Amino acid sequence: MTPLDLHSERFARTGNIAGEGFRRLLGRPALGLLQTVVREALQNSIDAAPEGNAVEILLRFRTLDGGTLQTLRERVFNVLPPDEADPASEADGGTNLRRLLAGDRVSVLEIADFNTSGLAGPTRADVAAGDDPLDFVNFLRNVGAARDTHQGGGTYGYGKTSLYALSQVSSILADTWTTCDGKPVRRVMGCHLGDAFEADLDGKRRRFTGRHWWGRDDGEGGVDPVEGDDAIELAEALGLPERAGGRTGTTIAIIAPHLDPEEDLLRAELVETVLLNFWPRMCAFTPAARRVVVRLEVEGRRIEIPPPEAYPPLDLYARALRNVHGSGVGEVRTVRSARPAADLGRLSIVRGLRAPRHVLALKNGNPILGQAHSIALMRPVELVVRYLPGEAFPDKRFEWAGVFICSDDAEIEKAFASAEPPAHDDWSPDMLPKGRTKTFVNVALRELKEVAATYVRPRAALGDAEERGPSVARTATRLGKLLSGISGRGPGRNVSAGGAGNRKAISISAARFVGLEHVGGRRIAHFEADLTNDGSRPGLVLRASPHLVLDGGSTSSADLPDEMAVALLDLSLAGRTAGAEGLRIEDAQGGVSCRVTVPDEAAVGIAFGFGEGDGA
Repeated sequence: MTPLDLHSERFARTGNIAGEGFRRLLGRPALGLLQTVVREALQNSIDAAPEGNAVEILLRFRTLDGGTLQTLRERVFNVLPPDEADPASEADGGTNLRRLLAGDRVSVLEIADFNTSGLAGPTRADVAAGDDPLDFVNFLRNVGAARDTHQGGGTYGYGKTSLYALSQVSSILADTWTTCDGKPVRRVMGCHLGDAFEADLDGKRRRFTGRHWWGRDDGEGGVDPVEGDDAIELAEALGLPERAGGRTGTTIAIIAPHLDPEEDLLRAELVETVLLNFWPRMCAFTPAARRVVVRLEVEGRRIEIPPPEAYPPLDLYARALRNVHGSGVGEVRTVRSARPAADLGRLSIVRGLRAPRHVLALKNGNPILGQAHSIALMRPVELVVRYLPGEAFPDKRFEWAGVFICSDDAEIEKAFASAEPPAHDDWSPDMLPKGRTKTFVNVALRELKEVAATYVRPRAALGDAEERGPSVARTATRLGKLLSGISGRGPGRNVSAGGAGNRKAISISAARFVGLEHVGGRRIAHFEADLTNDGSRPGLVLRASPHLVLDGGSTSSADLPDEMAVALLDLSLAGRTAGAEGLRIEDAQGGVSCRVTVPDEAAVGIAFGFGEGDGA
């Protein structure tokens, strides 16, 4: 096979975008460069999957040497752009293609997808496509093509600049098995993104954009990709992922990526990047047609990616996602806009004990993998846009995780998609024009930020008059410390039974912790409170609900393992005692007491409430 031909793009008389301007299109992503690349590449892969196809993706890091490196050097990059081939351009000490290829080893990061449509359609941007998609030219030729996938991962085209940014020499190879005019075709092309420069051409000084392609001379001043048997032969010689049996899809090989050379840290970063961004499509309950299967290899070694349910705190996020889907048991809240009236999306938050972290989650110290206290924001495609942080529990043994998915209503989903910057890593309503779409995103973010900030310490009143009750005396800043020898009113308000008249005619004070005792091998906490009762509603029932205390918040028993459950032993008033059924207050008032079981190394509290019922 003959070496590839180089085409360096000239500035047209009507103008072009320079290479350095192309690189700046990505902006400044909030994520690291590797995360941005993997997000962009996998989002494109998911968008390229025909409906009903599970996507398979291979992330592979390897080193080329010997014959493989010789193929890269002599058959792909045999001819170099002027600014990359001139030794004088190396004065700044940076890496360029000439210096890189002169060495005896070159690393590559390959991102390959299977069961997708590949980079289909024509290979020239000026050719009418008819019914064919424009995937090839939009990815390798055009800049910033419009989003054309229903509820897809993002606007196709801008984020691809991150692929070049990850390469130390701003160079990639693309290998795709796809279709054009309804026929299967294999294509390979090399690309380089440099700076604008001047050079002599045909006896004249010309300006060039800094964008370059390697392929086959098309006879009209440009190059097309290598196709057919030549493409298959070149891909095999370079050791690119096999596509036996015509497995359609695309491989992007990033030349000399900026990655941590320490293998353990690299493995951890790749696993972390995949899971933090794509876990919603990798859960055990993800429908087969929407599932993303990711394989990871580093220098020939297969790295297992644990399921999200086995990679805390993603287990909590997965539970919240099930709730949003309607297949879980937890509470789901609809986030609404009043003007214009619209349901903007669904939110669920789950709390629980902080589970031990997977060994790979400890490598890079990512705060998202620490004590969870964020809401994962998504569109219906269910790829994580970002994690919206809130307040963490003061006790680091507990954590919470939420999931918000915006509505799949076409107008609302498009509003959130339009609010995403090129890296698709945020919702930025300031990017939108004034109107309904901007209002939708602004209202949703305002509501979500409020929930995240107040979930641990709610600012609102504690429910309606019949149900609300005070928290107990502050138990400590850490779970595992019970107040002992300390009395006094807790931080909650008195609870009123309500009514048409004086709302404080029947009320109960905040609880006071009295003491702790051990009975029959169990720890038991005593609490007291003061009941005010004018006798106007003798049939009202006083009830006490115990809970595990998290310094101002409390847990539901559904969130806790059996060994952490708490139970009410008894509730006493005016010489009468009852259990969970509660006590009719009749005309009694004064001291109320109750006893609660306490798990080891835990703190408990009591919420009093009034209601109707039989009672004791």
